[in-house]
Amino acid sequence: MSFIFLLVFVYLISGVQWIFENFAQGQNKEAFLGSVSGAVQDIVPENSVQPAVKPEISAESAISVESNLSDADKILFEKASDTKLPIASLTKLMTAVIVLDNYNLSDNITVDEIADSQDSMKQDVKSGDTMPAENFLEIMLVESSNKSAYALSEGPGSTPGEEAFVGLMNQKAKEIGLENTFFADPTGLSPQNVSTADDLVKLAEYILKNYPRIADISRVKEFYVPGFGEVSNTDQLLGEIPEIVCSKTGFTTQAKGCLLLVMNNPKDNGYLINVILGADDRFSEMKQLIDWQNAFCN
Repeated sequence: MSFIFLLVFVYLISGVQWIFENFAQGQNKEAFLGSVSGAVQDIVPENSVQPAVKPEISAESAISVESNLSDADKILFEKASDTKLPIASLTKLMTAVIVLDNYNLSDNITVDEIADSQDSMKQDVKSGDTMPAENFLEIMLVESSNKSAYALSEGPGSTPGEEAFVGLMNQKAKEIGLENTFFADPTGLSPQNVSTADDLVKLAEYILKNYPRIADISRVKEFYVPGFGEVSNTDQLLGEIPEIVCSKTGFTTQAKGCLLLVMNNPKDNGYLINVILGADDRFSEMKQLIDWQNAFCN
């Protein structure tokens, strides 16, 4: 394409010489403009599409990939995607994996004082609340409830407890091949919960392949939990972007805004996996990335 524009430039220079020569001979200015316009159309077709300008992402790290969950991913955009950063509540995706691996979702779980002491959402579970594990899983993924995440880590009945649960999270990370990921708690509140955008793409792919239930729950905009009430999703892009398959938000002071968003790929039956870490405005930056992605991919 740069070669084509070089040709155009050379042609225009020739045209400048032509206009001076012809003006000197009393020729018409419109003749020159028409000649150059026609030449440009001949060299650069009218329906040609120039590549979209890459977005200016100010987040500390970001990645956008095409994935069919089997072949090698095609990276569309990346910024410091191998930098290890705190991931806040994106941690809860792994919490959900361990719950589905080890729990009967119909078993009841009760919120104790330790779980109740975790940072609270606008509407949250409280000490003494007892519900099936499935309801806590839904509240954790949709509303990003820290109390629900901690209660799940303590488990039903005689389950080993939070420390052993976090051990399972780190063991699973190694099994998946998340080489730069470490979990210190099931909520993401600790800045020691770290990963990279690259690793989070791998986690998203693992979930899409093996735990479609997590993706299904994560993209629900709002729903009602009996005995608890209405639950609203923390992802502001749900409803605005209809192709969303899986979503998880995260925010702490240290991690800043984090967002993982998976969409159907309009080109094939695969996915577009997007991760933003350390953003001041995760939603506008993700929207900017997706708008560019749509222009680039379609």
